[in-house]
Amino acid sequence: MEARLITDRRQWNTFVRDMPTGHLCQTYEWAEHGEDPAARDKALRVGVVEGDRVLGAVLLLRSKLPGIPGALYYAPRGPVVPDADGPVLPLLMRSAAQMARKAGGFALRVEPNMPDDQPQWRAAFERLGFHASPHVIYLRNTWILDIRPDEKHLLDGMKTTWRYNIGKTGRSGVIVRQGNGEDDFQAFYRLQAETAKREHFYLYPASVFRDMLAHYSPEAAARDATALITLLIAEYQGTPLAATTVATFGKWAWSMHTGITSDAQARKLRPNYLLQWEAIRWARQQGCDFFDFRNIPEVLEPGQPMYGVYEFKKGFGGFFHRVMPTMELVLNPLIYYPYTWAVDLRHTLRNRGSKSNGHTPAGDDAAPKEAAAATAGE
Repeated sequence: MEARLITDRRQWNTFVRDMPTGHLCQTYEWAEHGEDPAARDKALRVGVVEGDRVLGAVLLLRSKLPGIPGALYYAPRGPVVPDADGPVLPLLMRSAAQMARKAGGFALRVEPNMPDDQPQWRAAFERLGFHASPHVIYLRNTWILDIRPDEKHLLDGMKTTWRYNIGKTGRSGVIVRQGNGEDDFQAFYRLQAETAKREHFYLYPASVFRDMLAHYSPEAAARDATALITLLIAEYQGTPLAATTVATFGKWAWSMHTGITSDAQARKLRPNYLLQWEAIRWARQQGCDFFDFRNIPEVLEPGQPMYGVYEFKKGFGGFFHRVMPTMELVLNPLIYYPYTWAVDLRHTLRNRGSKSNGHTPAGDDAAPKEAAAATAGE
């Protein structure tokens, strides 16, 4: 058994797909649609192998803060390992730390896809020198729907208003179709831009979304055993009103980036309800068992940031899920502690400005673009 870098896409993706702790954000391609070419090129894909078998894997993305030497390496929803107590996790994380340090990393941050109600995972990371960190990139709370029942049971499990809106929107003449081609992509991005402006979240350049659709195309999924992403568009009389991307990987599906028009009259048609329902139906057609609506707020109380997002997702039925805390391993204390001070200062200043305009951001200012990815379009 040894730890080394893995360059075989299909080998990597097949392992991640088939593991209970596997996640879309740990696919081989997740590092390839960022804005910074240097970050893409310097991502680390570390695996523990025995012969031809992969036993554990972690994708480490590289993030830099202006004015801070070195880089933070972090694993979105990783590592992917079979258990907390076996030999794979220690070998994987010690090797990953060594490689990250050699590449100029001053800290290793992991945000594992392990449930919060299984304390053995946190204990395992603490034994390796990791500590819980308040600097979160991907939010811990999510809302999940079991989509194995038939459509009638899924509709019956929704709130009455949600079920009514889905039916009424369809009867009003709104249709949902798969997007294809440049015109549909431009419509999707335009709706993303409208939503970003209205809801005050970071909007990626169009090239990032293009990359994601290309890296997770049907051809790439078949060739590399990676995830599949589709674009769905809700339109009325030929005019796009809302659009979303949906990802599937193994038995899981994720609601990715959603945009809805700012036109008040068009919004009265409630296209987002029908669009989300068709996203669920599409995921079922791909053979998925679970639909992850992704991020919901840390504090589930009315008036809290993103509470409206939580209520919308909850209305489709499902259950609350929380993963273990973000964990960090210090690799270079001389850089790490000034870095955390700078992050905390930026976070405080940003929160002050946000409160003055009535908006509170989610995620860690140390990596604002990555944090935005976790909440974009919602």
